[in-house]
Amino acid sequence: MFLVIISLSAFLYLFELGFYAYAAYRSRKECENKVELVELPMVTIVVAAKDEEKNITNCMNSLASLRYPHDKLEIIIVNDQSVDATPYLIDKMAGGFNFFRRIDAEDSTELRGKTNALSQGIDEARGEFIFLTDADCIVPATWITETLKYFTPDTGIVAGVTLISSTDNITQGIQALDWDMLLTVGAGAATIGKPIACLGNNLVVRKKAYEDIGGYRKIEFSVTEDFALLKAIANSGKWSYRFPMEPNSLVVTYPVESIKGVLAQRKRWATGGKDTGLFGFLTLAPGFVFHWMIILSSLFSFPAIVMFFILKLFIDSSFLYPTFRHYGKIGHLKFIIYFEIYYTLYVAILPFLVYFGKRVSWKGRTY
Repeated sequence: MFLVIISLSAFLYLFELGFYAYAAYRSRKECENKVELVELPMVTIVVAAKDEEKNITNCMNSLASLRYPHDKLEIIIVNDQSVDATPYLIDKMAGGFNFFRRIDAEDSTELRGKTNALSQGIDEARGEFIFLTDADCIVPATWITETLKYFTPDTGIVAGVTLISSTDNITQGIQALDWDMLLTVGAGAATIGKPIACLGNNLVVRKKAYEDIGGYRKIEFSVTEDFALLKAIANSGKWSYRFPMEPNSLVVTYPVESIKGVLAQRKRWATGGKDTGLFGFLTLAPGFVFHWMIILSSLFSFPAIVMFFILKLFIDSSFLYPTFRHYGKIGHLKFIIYFEIYYTLYVAILPFLVYFGKRVSWKGRTY
């Protein structure tokens, strides 16, 4: 009987990833439907930086290297109450460029955490389009021009893909595969009209769309403020959204340094992901059940756990390969065995951490 149940769960997991593989294929094909820019608009980049002395200079260097007319570009770095050298480094880097501007986030009675910093930065923005990234990210020189090509007159927001910058050890390699799994599913889901995930380190919103929904002040607080913004615009009924898997707008981010840090980050994401509703639940359920079946099979038959673990390895590798090939990151697959061990335990345990661990801690703040 157990063999029947685990076989059925494996089939459902295969069906689910097959469905999202097709959806992700559509997202990659969407890269062929870009609109050539006739006129370059004014754009604003907003970066919220809290205690980012390790990363802010590299991030600002990449922003300074963007291939976009400087007279149509402003970059607002919001110092989010940092207690390290972040403000000094912002000023040092900004001194050589007239399109950088630092503002200091003030306490708000309406907003909390990063949402407050982003809101204050966007309020100051003069651009028609607001580009959002994080202080621990590096953006490509073509980030602005390539992303703007996905904005048609009714497009309110465009999400992009971010991958891990380095895979020098197992912890980094696991994160690289995890990010790819999450964003391939997220891009695919958005392409079929069901947004369930995005990352605010590669997100562009039309300011008019942002203002139409009332901005962050009118959005219910979420620890994943990026997805809350995407969902609000997508559900507005006035603006459409896109999530193309565009190689020329690929942002890279530094990996978290420890597995403990990875789990804290994933818990925050999953807590915000509770807002995805029934479709999000149905997306997670097959993987949750199949991963638990693999774990429980160790109590019944060692050959069974080996067989189904190998089957899962094949399914996940087949799902991840097209995206890594699309972005020229096939080498990340060398960590697939370690990822499978981590992912099996992570998917099985994370829902319990989210529903029984009410508090989320991130960047020294607890929500």
